[in-house]
Amino acid sequence: MIHKMLLVAGVMLGLAVSAQAQAPKADSKPEAKSQFTPAPNTDEAIKIINEMISSKWKNEKGEVTYYPAEKCTDYEFIRRASLDIIGRIAKVEEIDRFLKDPASTRRAMLIDRLVSSPEYTQNWSTIWTFWLMTRTGDRLYKDQLHLWLEEEMFSQDVMSIKDLAIKLVTATGKTNDNGAVNFILSQLGGSTAGTGRNMRPTQQLLEKEGQFDMVPVTSRTVRLFLGYQIQCTQCHDHPFNADWKQKHFWGVNAFFRQTERIGEVAMQKKKGMPMGPLTLTDNATYNKKGVVYYEKRNGVFLPSEPMFLDGSKLGKDGSQLQGSRREELAKFLTGHKNFSKSYVNRMWGHFFSRGMNEKPAADDFGEHNPVIQEDLLDKMGELFTAASYNPKTLIRWICLSDAYQLKAVTNKSNDKPEDEVYFSRQMLKAMSPEQMFDSLLAATQPNAKRNDDEQKKLRADWLRRLTQNFGDDEGNEVTFNGTVVQALLMMNGRDLNGAIGAAGGTLDKAKALKGPAAVNHLFLAALNRPATTKEYNQVMAAAQLKGVRETDANAALTDIFWALLNCNEFILNH
Repeated sequence: MIHKMLLVAGVMLGLAVSAQAQAPKADSKPEAKSQFTPAPNTDEAIKIINEMISSKWKNEKGEVTYYPAEKCTDYEFIRRASLDIIGRIAKVEEIDRFLKDPASTRRAMLIDRLVSSPEYTQNWSTIWTFWLMTRTGDRLYKDQLHLWLEEEMFSQDVMSIKDLAIKLVTATGKTNDNGAVNFILSQLGGSTAGTGRNMRPTQQLLEKEGQFDMVPVTSRTVRLFLGYQIQCTQCHDHPFNADWKQKHFWGVNAFFRQTERIGEVAMQKKKGMPMGPLTLTDNATYNKKGVVYYEKRNGVFLPSEPMFLDGSKLGKDGSQLQGSRREELAKFLTGHKNFSKSYVNRMWGHFFSRGMNEKPAADDFGEHNPVIQEDLLDKMGELFTAASYNPKTLIRWICLSDAYQLKAVTNKSNDKPEDEVYFSRQMLKAMSPEQMFDSLLAATQPNAKRNDDEQKKLRADWLRRLTQNFGDDEGNEVTFNGTVVQALLMMNGRDLNGAIGAAGGTLDKAKALKGPAAVNHLFLAALNRPATTKEYNQVMAAAQLKGVRETDANAALTDIFWALLNCNEFILNH
C-alpha cells in the first residue's frame, strides 16, 4: 500500500522541476573572504555573452519581446553544471561543500573544481569517443581511443582543440599504441576493389584509387570540425547551398586516399579471441596521381584532385606537399574560418541543448540553417581562438553566463520552439544513458567492493541494455530521448533495485536519520535539493512515517527513494 501511495507521490515530484527549494543555510552566514581568482579574460568574455544575448531580447524600438526566466537556485545550478561537465548529478557532500563557499563566487569556484576533476577527463573522453566513433563498433577499439583521449588530451591542464583535431586527422601507428588511429580506421568505407569477403585491391588499383573509398571519414571529419554536413554531395550538388558541389566532397576525399590499413578485421569475432592490432599509415604509392573520379547524375565521370572546401588545392602530382596529404588537410581544417565557430556552437549545443542556428542541430551550418546569434558566434569564435582553443576556458564562459544560469521555466514570451534560439530560459534535456548510470551511482552510493574491471563491465552491460532500448546509433552523438519504456525499465529493473538496497549506501544513511533529515537526505541525493515544506508533508502523509514501527518506516524510506529516482525531475537535466 505504501508503495502505491509513493508512486503517486513520485509522479507529483516529477512535475516539481520548477519548485522553489529551501534557501541554503550558508547564505545567512557572514560571507567569508574569497581566495578565488577567475581565469584571465573570463569576466570580459562573460560580459560579451551577456550583452549580446540580452540585446536579442529587444526589438528595433528597444522594447522587450523576450522576458528571461528567473535565475536558477544554487541547487539547480550544481546539479545542471555537474551533469553537463562531469556527466552525473552532484553528491550530497559536494552540495554541502558548494553551499559553504562564498555566495558571490561559489558558482565560479564550482566550475573550476569540475573542470579540474578526473571525472571531467573521463566524461569528455567518453563524449568525444561517441562523437568520433558513435556507440556502435568494437568495444576494444573504442576503449583504445577513449584511453588515448584521457591520457593524451583531456587530462592535460592546458589542452587545445586544434591540437586534438590535428592529431586525430594525421594519426599513424598501431591501435594498441596510439588509440587516435581508431577514428579514421573506424570510418574507412568500402574497399576500392568492391564488395565481397575476400576482395582486395590489386597493386594497379591501389596506385590508381587507394585502398578504401574513405567516404565515411570524409563527411564525418568535415561535420565534426567545421559543422558542415556535406554527406549528400557525395552523390549530387547540394540542393540548398549553391557553393557545395560534388567536386568539393571528392576534393576533400582525395586527401584521405593515400591512407593504408595494415592488418585484417575479423568478419566475426570469436568468443574469447581478442581482435588483433591494426596499423594506420600513409602510403605514397597509393592514389599516386591524386585524382579521384566521381559520377554525376547524368552518368558522366569527372576527376577531382585534392581540393579543400574553400578551393585550396594541392598539385596533381603532389609537388606542393610539405607532408602527407592528411597533414595538409589538417592545416586546411584548423585554418578554416569555421573551425573555432563550429566548436563553440557544438559546445553551446551541449550546454543549451541546441546551437545558435535557426534549427537546433549544432553541427549543421549553411544557407539552409542561418545563424540567428551570428554576432555572438563570431565573437566567441574569435575569443576561443585567442584562448588557444582551450575547452576548459570555453566551458567557464558558457556556464558562468547569465543565460546558462536561468531556470528552465517558460513564460508567454518564450514558450514556443522558435523562441528557444534566443536563450531567455534553459532547455530541458533528457539524461544520456551514461549520465543516467553514473547519476544512479552518485545518488545511491552503493558500497559494493568491485575492482575497476568489474565496474567497467557492469557499466558496459547496463549501458548496452539501455541504449538498445532507447539509444540512437545513427551517428547522432549522445542525443537520447526518454520514453515510457525507459520509465518502466527504471522502475522495474534489477539494477535500480539493487543499487537502492546496497549496504552502506544512501538509503542506509537516511535510515540512521529521523524525520525531515532522513527525507531531505534522500531528496538531496536524488534531486540535489531538499524537499519543500509542501513536498515533505505530502510524503510524510502518504508514507505514514509518524508513529510506525522502525521496520515499516525503513520500508517507507525505501519507497520514497525509489519514487524520487523514477520521477521526471531525476531523469531530466534542467
